[in-house]
Amino acid sequence: MPSYRRMRQGQFYFFTLVAYQRRKIFASELARELLHNVIEEVKAESPWQMDAIVLLPDHLHMLWKTPPHDLDYSTRIAVLKKRFTDTFLKAGGRECRVLSGQTRHRRRGVWQERFWEHTIRDLKDYRLHLDYIHSNPVKHGLVELPIEWPWSSFHRYVKQGLYERDWCGHVELPGTVEYLEGF
Repeated sequence: MPSYRRMRQGQFYFFTLVAYQRRKIFASELARELLHNVIEEVKAESPWQMDAIVLLPDHLHMLWKTPPHDLDYSTRIAVLKKRFTDTFLKAGGRECRVLSGQTRHRRRGVWQERFWEHTIRDLKDYRLHLDYIHSNPVKHGLVELPIEWPWSSFHRYVKQGLYERDWCGHVELPGTVEYLEGF
């Protein structure tokens, strides 16, 4: 017999959103600024907690916690992608050509159609994804240490004393047990 588990109220999630055809749109300061503004707008309308983020030239990773009794991350992501697309194109950003079938379904050449989501299972899983997010610029060969990448929440964690400036591996995060007591 299968063992189903209930979704917890106020769940943690890891997301990956990728630019269409892995185009390096976030190498542009304009695109980074627009994305930041859109994230803040959508968060104000449908709140969530952004625990971590890293923005690379062609994709981004985020770690969120949804509010209690509101697990609808999918709508938030859809609104974020659509609003960024509209704002980006109005500001002069360019999109890739999409197939005629995609055009009929109102697809634009800014984002890949879907996104990757992973529900965080426990404290160990949270820590692994937090480390993954912050080490991602190193993984992609963009920098030698996470501190060298400016578009990351890593800097906030260093200021809080949860990562060392020269970190580039697994770290024990003090205080996260209390923070993640919902697991």
